[in-house]
Amino acid sequence: MPANTDNGPEGGLRQQIAGSAEVRISQGAPSSRFDKLASSAYARMSQGELASGFQKLWKRLWSRSGQVSPWPTSVPDTAPEALLARARAFFAAEQAGDSQLELRKIEAVRHFDVAGMHRAVAVCPCGSSGSSLLTSYLDGHDEILMLPLLLSRAIYPFYDQYRSLPLRDKLMTYPFFSLDQYDHCDFFFQGDHRIAAGEYCAAVNAFLKVYSHWPPELLESRRTFFQSLHVVYCVARGQRPASPQPMMVYAQHGLNDSLASRLVEDFPQARFIHTVRDPITNCGRLFEHYFRTLGFMAPVYVISNLTFADAPHLSMESRTLTIRFEDLHARTRQTMGAIVDWLGLPYRSTLRDSTFNGVPFVVGRGTTVWSGARAEQALRDSRNVSVTDRCLLLAVLYEDFVAWNYPCPRIFRHGLLRVLAFMLVVLLPMRIEIITARRVLGLLAVGEIRDASRGLLRLAVGRAALILLLAAELYRRLVFGKQVLQLRETRPAA
Repeated sequence: MPANTDNGPEGGLRQQIAGSAEVRISQGAPSSRFDKLASSAYARMSQGELASGFQKLWKRLWSRSGQVSPWPTSVPDTAPEALLARARAFFAAEQAGDSQLELRKIEAVRHFDVAGMHRAVAVCPCGSSGSSLLTSYLDGHDEILMLPLLLSRAIYPFYDQYRSLPLRDKLMTYPFFSLDQYDHCDFFFQGDHRIAAGEYCAAVNAFLKVYSHWPPELLESRRTFFQSLHVVYCVARGQRPASPQPMMVYAQHGLNDSLASRLVEDFPQARFIHTVRDPITNCGRLFEHYFRTLGFMAPVYVISNLTFADAPHLSMESRTLTIRFEDLHARTRQTMGAIVDWLGLPYRSTLRDSTFNGVPFVVGRGTTVWSGARAEQALRDSRNVSVTDRCLLLAVLYEDFVAWNYPCPRIFRHGLLRVLAFMLVVLLPMRIEIITARRVLGLLAVGEIRDASRGLLRLAVGRAALILLLAAELYRRLVFGKQVLQLRETRPAA
C-alpha cells in the first residue's frame, strides 16, 4: 500500500492508515459514510483536548521566542500489566522458541559493540517536508541502524512511562505501545515493512543472554534501551552492519527541546537533521495531512506548525543540518552525499534508493505511485493556497523564504510593508479555512445539526486563534528577530 507522498508531521504511520490516495478535499457534503463519520468525529473533539491545545497556543503567543515545545500529542495511560499481558499473548506461540534460530541471533548480536555505539542522529521535519523520504534513503547504508518510518519516535515517551519495567519487558512491550492513537504493532509485524514476530522474540532473548553480565544500573538505563531496541530490530530483520558501532537514526519527527535534550544527554555527540520545504507548497500539503485527522482545527495546526518548526532546537545550532525537500527530489545524489559527509559516513550508491527494511518505500498521489526521487515534487504548488494566502505567508515567514533560498519578492524585506501587507489580508479567511468551512455545510446537508453547530464554534475560535498566532509571530520576528534554520554550504559527493 503506497503511503502519502509528502511525509508530513505525522508521516508514515498516519499515511498508511489514511490510505494510498491523495486526500480529496470535499467541496460540499461528505462524499461517503467514512467522510460523514470523520466529520462527526472532528466536531466531537473533547473540551479537554480543545482546552489543552489552546493552552499551548496561549503559551506560544506570550513566549518571546515562540519555542514552547509540545510533547507528542497523545500518550496513553495504559497500565504496565495490561501492556505486558498483550505482549505475552501475542508472543505466546514464539516463547518455546527455535534453539537454532536463537543461536544464530546470539551470533548476530555479538557482532555489535553496544557500549561503543555512541553515534545518533535525529530527523525532524518542518511541516510536510520529506523526513520519511530522507530516512528511507539512509535505510540501505551499511553503517546505519534504524527502525522504519516513525517506529522510533515513541522511545522516550515510552521509557518515561514504563521505566520501572525490566529491559526484557520493555523490549517485548514497545511494539504494542500507542502514540497519537496509532498502534506500533500494526507496523512492526504487519504491512510492507514488517518483521517476523518469532525473529523479534529470538533477537530479544539473544541480546539479553549476550549482555546479561552488564550491571543492572547500566542494563536498565535509558541509553541502553535506545541502543538495545535498535540492535534487536536490526538482528530481527537480518541486517548485519559493516561496523560493530553503527550510527542510529532516530525519528524524533517534531521540534521538541525536551526530546532533543534527552538525546544529547544519552549521546553527547548526537546531531539533528531538519527538513524544510517551500512554505507556500508546505501550507497546502500540510493541510491535506491535518484535515483528515484534525478536521475543523486543521488550519490553526497548519499555521502553528509552519511558524514553530522552522527553528533549530534550543542551543543545538552547531549540531544541526538543514535539508530542503526539493533537493531530496531534484539533487538526490549531491544532497545525500552532503548528509553522509556531515555525519562522517562513507558515500554508498544505496543512498539513492528509497527503502525501509530493504523494501521499496512506495508513495502516491491520486493514481500515480512512485518510489524515491520525482522531479515534479520539487516544483512550487499553490494547491489550497490563494493569492492573498501567499501574500500573508510571505509577510509573516519572510525569513524562512530567504534563509532557505525560495523565491520571494524583495519588497518584503521592509518591515513596514510586511505589517501593511499583513493588515490588508489577515482578516480574509485563508483558503484552507474556506475548505474546512465547506465541511460544516456538508454536515448541515446530511442533517447533522449538532455536529455542524460544534464545527461552526470551532471554526470561529480557530479563526481568532489563527489571527492571533500570525500577528504574534510577525511581531516577534520584527521586534525580537528569530533565528530560523539555516542552510549550510555543502560540497558534492565524490
